[in-house]
Amino acid sequence: MEEKERTADTGVRKRPKVGEHLELKIEGLAFGGSGVTRAGSGVVVFVHGAVPGDRVEAVVTKRRREWIEARTERLIESSEDRVAPRCAHFGNTGGLCGGCKWQNFDYGTQLRWKERQVADHLQRIGGIASPPVEPIIGMERPWEYRNKMEYSFGTFADGRLKLGLHAAGSFERIIHIDHCHLQTCKCNELRNEALEFCRSRELSGHSIRRHEGLLRHLVVRTGGNDLMACIVTFGDGFEPDAADFAETLTSKFPELKSLFWYSNVSMGNATLGGARRLLAGDSHITEEMAGVKLRISPEAFAQTNPEQCGKLYSALLELAALEGGETVYDLYTGAAPIAILLAGKAGKVIGVENNPAAVADGRANLELNGVENVELVEGESEKVFGALAAERP
Repeated sequence: MEEKERTADTGVRKRPKVGEHLELKIEGLAFGGSGVTRAGSGVVVFVHGAVPGDRVEAVVTKRRREWIEARTERLIESSEDRVAPRCAHFGNTGGLCGGCKWQNFDYGTQLRWKERQVADHLQRIGGIASPPVEPIIGMERPWEYRNKMEYSFGTFADGRLKLGLHAAGSFERIIHIDHCHLQTCKCNELRNEALEFCRSRELSGHSIRRHEGLLRHLVVRTGGNDLMACIVTFGDGFEPDAADFAETLTSKFPELKSLFWYSNVSMGNATLGGARRLLAGDSHITEEMAGVKLRISPEAFAQTNPEQCGKLYSALLELAALEGGETVYDLYTGAAPIAILLAGKAGKVIGVENNPAAVADGRANLELNGVENVELVEGESEKVFGALAAERP
């Protein structure tokens, strides 16, 4: 029997089928970037590639009992908040780069919608009737802010090597990137130079489906004005080219202070793994956030937006309102940036972290910042915190 729905104003209406075209007026913005509205049957529709205020023709791509997904096919009427995307690779409807969701949506309007989403989640999920949500503190210039990007190698149809980001919704299709506006120009130049070197040596891109080919990933990180790069291969076939690769990049980029090669034969999706070798420079670079210096090693976690992270840390310190004698527990402390920040205001800080590499970075960061009143404990926060708290009077 064909599935139908009954609505108050129209009686019985068929639910849209996969492949059916709908004309929709977008009313809201869903978490994750899709526009949201209701079809004529009343069912919720998440529309990829649409923003609030758009009128679009969309094709249904997925159907569930309580909702439908659709993809924008044609923009009938543009929202007044729609803007021209800066990036030539942007596009979340036709299989283009999946790195950005809202380049076609005014940034100030984005912030207001995100604020509404936070309030909505606190109401619906948290059960808070009128959540006291503060206005979001945005960026003055929301471009070139990311201090880390993970790029993937692939192969064009004609066999040429490419390097870029995954297409929206795909684990294997790579969109070649000429310039990513999320990182600085120098990071883009470094990525493109690495690609040209690999092309000159006729090195192959790795297929995640067939697990054939050499080159898997290139990771580019920044710390202040310094750069770090990690090239990741499937096996040791990069050995004949590794020294020349290091010489080429370090000679052209004096900012490149740390260069690694990972030989990763794992079948998993983790970018960095396997045998690690330092090809040039130091084992780390240094980042500074809110006055805290952080040693960044290849696998260390750090907030990817240093400018906004500084604002977040400053707000945290203000809200904590420490008076100087408190013992503060920093759970999931990572490399201890927040613990170090709080140490200047608290009597003692105890940071708990399960990752041994992060704990090692954290202890190095304590020394780097001259902090002596922070204790780092290795273990699972859920287990360690209870035991630590029980020991206190």
